[in-house]
Amino acid sequence: MLLYLKCTSPTTSGSSELRWTSPCSSGIKTLGIGAFGEVCLARKEDTGALYAMKTLRKKDVLLRNQVAHVKAERDILAEADNEWVVRLYYSFQDRDNLYFVMEYIPGGDMMSLLIRLGIFKEELAQFYIAELTCAVESVHKMGFIHRDIKPDNILIDRDGHIKLTDFGLKARQHQRCLAHSLVGTPNYIAPEKRLDSSPGYTQLCDWWSVGVILFEMVVGQPPFLATTPLETQLKVCVWRPAGNVFTHPHSFASDLIVKLCRGPEDRLGKNGTDEIKAHPFFGAVDFSSDLRQQAAPYVPTIAHSTDTSNFDPVDPDKLWSSDSDGEDDLNDTLNGWFRNGKHPEHAFYEFTFRRFFDDNGHPYSCPKPIEYEGYDEDEADGEGPAQEEAAAGGSATQGRDLVYV
Repeated sequence: MLLYLKCTSPTTSGSSELRWTSPCSSGIKTLGIGAFGEVCLARKEDTGALYAMKTLRKKDVLLRNQVAHVKAERDILAEADNEWVVRLYYSFQDRDNLYFVMEYIPGGDMMSLLIRLGIFKEELAQFYIAELTCAVESVHKMGFIHRDIKPDNILIDRDGHIKLTDFGLKARQHQRCLAHSLVGTPNYIAPEKRLDSSPGYTQLCDWWSVGVILFEMVVGQPPFLATTPLETQLKVCVWRPAGNVFTHPHSFASDLIVKLCRGPEDRLGKNGTDEIKAHPFFGAVDFSSDLRQQAAPYVPTIAHSTDTSNFDPVDPDKLWSSDSDGEDDLNDTLNGWFRNGKHPEHAFYEFTFRRFFDDNGHPYSCPKPIEYEGYDEDEADGEGPAQEEAAAGGSATQGRDLVYV
């Protein structure tokens, strides 16, 4: 069972309300679950296009003090207009939840591929680190720090190329080029983000994460693997790169890791991304060409348009439930905000977003989303989008606007 999205007629403000025609339930194809949200496969009712829809519970966002981060994710996804970042098509909200309707990338994530292959061959590691370098560079050029570069946040498209996702905990680099909040995953967090004595961190923290991911690709496990997050953090803080960090035939990979996983004052990339691209590890890579037009060493197997087999199975016990305590929890959260002098109804003001559309209902400057060519109703448990309007020759055109509400 798929989640169906329906775009109603534009409101007087020029925005368009999105709503689903079947409720969330255990039958939805869930792609992943996070601390206060989940991502599921969704189909837009009028066009049949497939999307990945991330749902965040407002009460959890408020309780975890993540309002600014969620808005920041919306901002960067709305602002991003490059092929290295997953595209946001819509964002909207109801009383209980926030919704991001994004590009669906069917090839799964890099972590799933690492688990499946164990260790990457040099060609594959070189290809993906080269693309990751370009992807991180594109984020930095927009003036942002991702802060949570990790295999889980690197998606693989149907052609084997990567896109970055999950900017929920990223930060815009401010005027003094420093940020101070601790965000990220322990195995991949740069040491300057952990130390209280540190004056802050810059975009260079993302290059540390790239070095850790390269290590994991060619060795088969993260360099700071430990039994608890605290032990991992301690390992990162006492890390002292010297010589070959591991016994491995890829000496260029070892050298690049050492130069990325070091103090920010000496880290490769402090003088710009070009000095990373010039490293001998990328000797066979032509960065002057469009890497996304080159054949990828690995192309995911995708049997049909709604195939989600490249994503790890989701434990059904962890799926969201409509528990009876939900409303009480939300009310307690809202009351807490009132006590702190804040007005929760305004917390998510201007969250709604819609992209500019052409006459075929596809966003300008955006690749056409995956549609359901060859869609077989039996393949999706007998469900399909309503096509009466299309059959009658009606237009599925959406309003040509980009609106914040």
